[in-house]
This record gives sequence, structure tokens and C-alpha cells, in this order.
Amino acid sequence: MPGPCATVPLAWLCAGVILLAAAASPVEGQTPDVPNHGFEALDPATGFAQGWIRGLGPGTNGSAEMDSTVARTGARSLRITDATPNQAYRYVLVNTDWLKVRPESTYVLRFYARGRKVGKCFAGIAFDGAGEHRQPVPAGDYDWREVRCRFTTPVGNGRIRIMFAADDIAEGLWIDDVTLDVSPVQLANIKEQRPAGKLASWYPRSTGVVPRRLAVLDVSRESADVRALATALQGIVNRRSPRLYLINPTNPPGYDEMWLQYVKDRGYTGREERLPSVEAALKRFGSAIRGAVVWDPELPGSRHAAWMLAGLKDALPASSDTAARLRLRVVEDLRGRWRRNVDAYRYVMKRYWPQMNPRLLAWEHPLSDALTSRDVMVQHRAFLFWVSAPTDNEKGADPVAEMEFLEELLSRAPGNVPVMGWPMYGTKGIEEYTGVRLLSELGKWVPGTQFNSNGSVLSAIRPPASVFAQRHTAPTPALDPTRLYLSVNILDSGDAHWYWQFHQRTIWADPLRGSVPTGYGMNLTLLDALPVVAQWYYEHRKPEDTFFGLIYMNAPVYAARFRKEDRERIWAEYVGLTARYMKRLNMEGLEVYTGGTGGPSAPAELLRRFTRGIPGLRYMLAGLGRHSDIRPDNAATLLDGVVVFHTLTNFRVWSLNEDLRLKKMADENAWLLSEIEANAPASRPGFVSAMAISWIYRPSWLKDLHDRLPPDCVMVGSADLARLYRAAHP
Repeated sequence: MPGPCATVPLAWLCAGVILLAAAASPVEGQTPDVPNHGFEALDPATGFAQGWIRGLGPGTNGSAEMDSTVARTGARSLRITDATPNQAYRYVLVNTDWLKVRPESTYVLRFYARGRKVGKCFAGIAFDGAGEHRQPVPAGDYDWREVRCRFTTPVGNGRIRIMFAADDIAEGLWIDDVTLDVSPVQLANIKEQRPAGKLASWYPRSTGVVPRRLAVLDVSRESADVRALATALQGIVNRRSPRLYLINPTNPPGYDEMWLQYVKDRGYTGREERLPSVEAALKRFGSAIRGAVVWDPELPGSRHAAWMLAGLKDALPASSDTAARLRLRVVEDLRGRWRRNVDAYRYVMKRYWPQMNPRLLAWEHPLSDALTSRDVMVQHRAFLFWVSAPTDNEKGADPVAEMEFLEELLSRAPGNVPVMGWPMYGTKGIEEYTGVRLLSELGKWVPGTQFNSNGSVLSAIRPPASVFAQRHTAPTPALDPTRLYLSVNILDSGDAHWYWQFHQRTIWADPLRGSVPTGYGMNLTLLDALPVVAQWYYEHRKPEDTFFGLIYMNAPVYAARFRKEDRERIWAEYVGLTARYMKRLNMEGLEVYTGGTGGPSAPAELLRRFTRGIPGLRYMLAGLGRHSDIRPDNAATLLDGVVVFHTLTNFRVWSLNEDLRLKKMADENAWLLSEIEANAPASRPGFVSAMAISWIYRPSWLKDLHDRLPPDCVMVGSADLARLYRAAHP
């Protein structure tokens, strides 16, 4: 969910722009013509292209105009300019009226683009009431070139808008000759390729037990090349049982040492054996490896191929220099093999897919030095890929081909599969929500593992079930019919495993934690990936802290690309796994991400998958922010005896990490309080589920918010909010 570089899809922000009158549409089943596809016909009243709508975000210094001096064909083209650097809510947008298309069908949008100093710009498709798909357009300076964007319409959704947008500097982005065709590759109604056997765990775990004497190797000061090699060694060595633990560079520093000490304190292991060097580790575990797979320094994608082949061949990914220095036999040399990154991915897919783990995928930047989670990738033979953005400007990148390859890869893998890593790496890659939506359509979910560390060791620990208890020791307030009851919850970031392993501990160090009720969404599969981390939080929770369940996927489109019978099976398995993990974690509540807030909230039939499928479910928190159709009078309801709270507040997004450091407690709480007051029910008793962004809100900030509340407002935990609502609606 929103990370440090979160942005908001443009179609969410400009409902007033794009939700205007619909145009006449072709008969369903035909490929629609794009109206005024060359921008030749002008509206006499506005001078803009007929059939197209333009919009501008508040404060944006940009425009969309017809340019009669530049055209690929005909007399003119569309020109978009933007002088505003990338900021939240700043955009120039042009889109069509509604076009009628076939539901559950794959199309290709084609157009010609010409660019001058183009930064972050997009082409995309908005689906009627079902979010959007966005794809970056080429960046920089270039003459006319064809651009294609493949997309698949959702189940039951037959209306789309074509969009072109800029939300960054663009001195000139020209668009001309826009067409829409049925794709020769159809990626809807897919038959699930389901592997034999049952899931042992929802997220892969290590077998065996942690030994009394772990081998520990400190690589925190080593080069990225050496750390890559050591991490792969760890994954191979720990397949049989968890024997090797690494001290990695972590943020904050020293956390691998801290967690190792906690594992010892809880008696899961004893005094460790410190290995003095990587050479010593290779000598100790040399019998487990066959040599090295050498990557091509000129092609980033070959590094991913090296990691995958290393896992398959029990070898170590390495540069040629590192392999030579450590006297590793070269098992396979990838230098000079491929021209594009996607060619390396296709090579591995074509030759080795049957040997890889179809229940685990990984999405990471090939030049990332965040390598600490890759022990699990190697250990479980995960397929590793990346999708570039045109603004990445890296060797071997072909963003369109990489996106198309990804759709084919996801179609091969079964439903309910976790995808490690993250679709963004700093400012590189495609945006978070586009990536998560695509994964969700194909039944995949995001565990947020980009900075995980030592998963191949920590996942082997099986804490006693008794530690995962949420004893409600604080007294539940009695219902007062004159009060407004408010629950403030951290709905973002808890989906990420690494967040709990590292950043959340800094938040919980706040001395004011426990002074006000706070709800925390926790990824259910933390119980698989980092069970001892989950144990620490349960042991250190205060009576005012509440955990509820969470898996990061876009629920309205989840598994939508699969044929109906497979989609229903995937959903049944998903809900069953959710129920099982919630029971083990002693959770009464569930959070569900329901897509962009500019669109409608989740329909009752979607929510009923959970309310009818999870025994003991007491409440649901729906929506990461307030959806466009949610009002004070419909935000809370009872569904099958389960209280459903739609989030009634929004959050202020940001563009860069630096933006977060500028935020002040007084300003943010004044804004959040205004959101609460503006969207609270007028009647009493009233009930509000609000959200606070994890990246800035700490317990001391929430205590300050509590102290600013009006006298009739009572802050309660999410479980108590549900109990009080139920008492008010017997």
C-alpha cells in the first residue's frame, strides 16, 4: 500500500473530468472505432478535438491543445505540455468519452507519440466503475514512434475511456493516430495451471528446525557482489534446514543482530558460530554448491537470469571478477547472450519453467542492492522479473515487451500466489497501483518483502500457538447514545513483511504507545514468513493495540482474468486461507483493499465472500481511504452479522521521501480532524472508521489527535467500534 513514493492514479483524481457524457458506441462484440482518432475534427465552441475531454489538476502549469504545426498524418495532433515537476494531484489529462467494448476481452491500444523533454507521462484505460490500467509512454526526446498498450476488460465491464496524461515535466508530448484493436493474444477466461498437491503454507517456509548452533556470517560491510553471492549461498544451504544466518546491512542498522538475539532469548537457538569471512563460509558449505553463474555486466536482466539459474543449478550468481577471486568454477556464463532484458527472462521461462516453483514469483529491480530477501527466492526457486518504465533509461530495457511478458508469466502461475519484491525501486519501474492491479487480476498478491532479511532461517521457527493471543484487557465502554465513536487505524504498510521486521519497531518505541486505542493491519502470512517477528509484536502489544488481518491485493478485480470456475475456486481457497490464518492469529477483524478511492466502493456481493466464508469474523474495514460513493449515512452497516466499516477519511499523498520529512504533527492532525468532522454522521450515536498513514503517524501523533477531538467524540479500538455499533443496532 502507499509507500514513501506513493502517487494517486489520475482517473481517481478527476472524476469530475472523465465522468461526463457518454458518446455513441458500436455494437457489442465489434472492435470500437476511436472517435476522431487523428484529432482532425474540432469542437467549434472550444477549439478542442471533438469526442475528447481535457482536464487540469489544481495548481498545474500545463495544457492540452491542438497543434496544427505538428502532425504525423492529417492536419494536426494533440499536444500535452506540463511545466510542473512531479507532485501529488498535479496533472494534465485528456480522455475520450465512453467507448463500448466486450467484457473479459484483451485489446491493444496503439498510437503514435512524439516527445520533447518528456518526463513521467502515461497512456491508459479507465474502466467504468472498475479502476484503470496505466502504462508509461516513452520519455525524453524522440520523433514519431508507435506505442502500444495491451489491456484486458474486467468481468461484466464493457465501457472504457482512453486516457493520455502527464504528471511531470513535458515540454511537448504529441499524440496522433489512435487506434484500438482486439489483441491476437487473449488473456481473459484463462484456464488455471494448477499444480498438484495442497499448500503446506500460504507463503513458503523453511523445513527442519533452527539448530542450537547457527553459523553466522557478517556481510554488512561487503560489496553488493559479495552480498549477492552470500545471500544465494544462504538460500541453497538452508534448503535442507536453516543453518546459515547473515548479518546484512539493514535500515535501521543492526536489526539482524537484534532479531538474532531475540531468537536466542526465546530459546529457538543457542550460541552461534561466527564465520570470519565469505571464504570461510564457502569452505564450510562448499559441498552444497557447484560453482558460479556469471552475469553480463552490460545487461541488467542477465543478473535476474543468473539468480534464477543459481537456484536451479545450486550455483552462485556472480560477476566474472568475483567468481575468479573466490576460485569458483563457472557453471554457466551469461555474457553476450542477449540483447534485451526480456530475452533473458524468456530464455529461463522457455527452458526451465517446469523446474521452478509456480507458487512463488518475485518482482525486483535487477540492479537493486536490496538483496537480503533473495535467500528465499533462491531457496524456493522463484521466477524473478522486472518491468521497466521508459524513464528508467537503462540498458536492455523494453518496457512494453516486459509488460507483455509479465502477463504471460502470471497466466502460467496458479492463483493465490505471493509475488515478492515490489514493482517500484525508488523512482524506477511502474507505479505501485498499476502493478498491484495487474497482479490481482491474475490472482496474485503482494507480501512486501523487498527488504526482508534471513527469511530462510526465521520462517523455520514455529512459535507456540498460545503466544498469538489478543486478550482484550481494557474495559469496553458502554454505549452512550449521545457520542460519536471514532476508530483510527493504520491501514497501509502492514501488508509488508519487511515493514514489521524493521520500520514498525521504530514506531512501537514511541513512549506514548498505548495511550490511545490504535488498530494495525497485519499481513496474515507474517505467520509463515517471519513468525518470530509476529511473536515479538504479540508479546509487546498493549491493551490499546489491536491487530486485524490484511493481504495486499485489489479485491474487486482479484482473479478476474481466470475463467469463472477457476476464479471461484481461487476465491474459495483465498477466503479459506484467510479464515485459517485469522483464527491462528486470534483476529476478529479483516481489512480489504478495494481499489482506487475515485471509484465506487466494494459491492455487497464481494464483501459477502468474507462475511459468509470466515467463521468468527466480527468486523471488516473496507477501503484505503474514502470511496466516491461513501457518505456518513452509508459508511457503516451490518452484513450477515458482520459490521462493515467503510473508511470515512482520506489521506494526503506525497511524491518523494523528502515530502514526508516536511510534514508536521500539528498540520497533519488539523487536516485529519477536519476530515473526521466533515464526514462524521450527524446523528448520534455515530461511528467513524478513520485511517492514519503509517509513514508519519506515531503513537504520540495519535495522542495529539485524541487531545484535539471535540468533547462528544470518543476514540476506541476497531474491535470496540464494532461492538458498540452492534449494540446500537441490535
